[in-house]
Amino acid sequence: MVDLGWLSQYGGWGLLVITVILIIVYYDKIEKPVARIYQFFSWVRASWRKRAVKASIESNINSFSRTVDTEMPGTMPYNIRLQFVSEMDRAELLHEKNLVLVRIRDRLHDDKNLVHAMLSFCPVGLIPASRPYLSTVLAEAVDYTVTRKLLNTMQHHSALKYFYDEVINPEMERNPGLKRLCAVLSRLDEQGLLTRVALRELRDFGAKVRSLYPTEAHKKETTQFVEYMDVVATRAPKEEIDTQFEGGYISMGFVFIGTVEKVEQLGAVPYLRAIQFKKGKSIETIYLAARDWYIGLAERIAHLAERKGLAKIVGSPTRYCVTDKDGRRKQQILIVMRTIAAPLFAPPEQGMLLEE
Repeated sequence: MVDLGWLSQYGGWGLLVITVILIIVYYDKIEKPVARIYQFFSWVRASWRKRAVKASIESNINSFSRTVDTEMPGTMPYNIRLQFVSEMDRAELLHEKNLVLVRIRDRLHDDKNLVHAMLSFCPVGLIPASRPYLSTVLAEAVDYTVTRKLLNTMQHHSALKYFYDEVINPEMERNPGLKRLCAVLSRLDEQGLLTRVALRELRDFGAKVRSLYPTEAHKKETTQFVEYMDVVATRAPKEEIDTQFEGGYISMGFVFIGTVEKVEQLGAVPYLRAIQFKKGKSIETIYLAARDWYIGLAERIAHLAERKGLAKIVGSPTRYCVTDKDGRRKQQILIVMRTIAAPLFAPPEQGMLLEE
């Protein structure tokens, strides 16, 4: 019988010495079992990591999409469910569950997985009703811009660097049209017009034509509308521009409030006349825009227009901050109004004088 008294004398150190000796002597026989043990724990650790990454990505994208959709209902109406697969990235709508199932390859870096999950989600989950009526390059530009907006909202700098260096910059080098439209949408976002106006009108476009087969005319109109919005976003103070866009399905216009001389001399009347004129031209949606001390006047004009039966205020006026041409931060208000249809065979209203 083997005397193990010495083992009790040396305790745990003795057991450790014996274990090391046995591993050295019999390593060729225990190599495979040890490898399987390592493989098991590695799999468990990888599985835990994937679950953690999956939960984090789903939470961030769902929170962002809910925020956008609350501000502009119907623009991002679905949640995301993420799966890691070994095949190519893809996404599909699970209509009954009201979510988008996104399958992507595990890039082994959380920032890369976030970028590719969002880029796969957007073509299905962002303004879904309008997708068939956007040109390929405009749809890609919208997806890239909204993905960048998500990453900026999260302040995820490593993901932004990967997005710029490895994803969008190479694509823009290959496609100058994409680069141009991304720059346009970026300017709209800087001026607070991306979700509040551009995505709203594109969303409504899809709702109006969803039963029609997509044509090049549809794609041309949505692209021309985005280009028109760039004219609005880059407009200098007091610069005269066409304040309305009249397409086959997009019918909208702006009333900019803030010319000092006009406000001091005539008050609200010129702006009410502008709303009246747009109603007479059958413009469906009017956006009243004002900054700083003209915000109160914009709210007054909106209520007067509603009281006089020219248009109805849609939702709650939105206040936000933008940077002007001189780099100064300004508070801005955007009030959305829908013109009220006149009775059939009613006379045109352009010549009627409005008094306060």
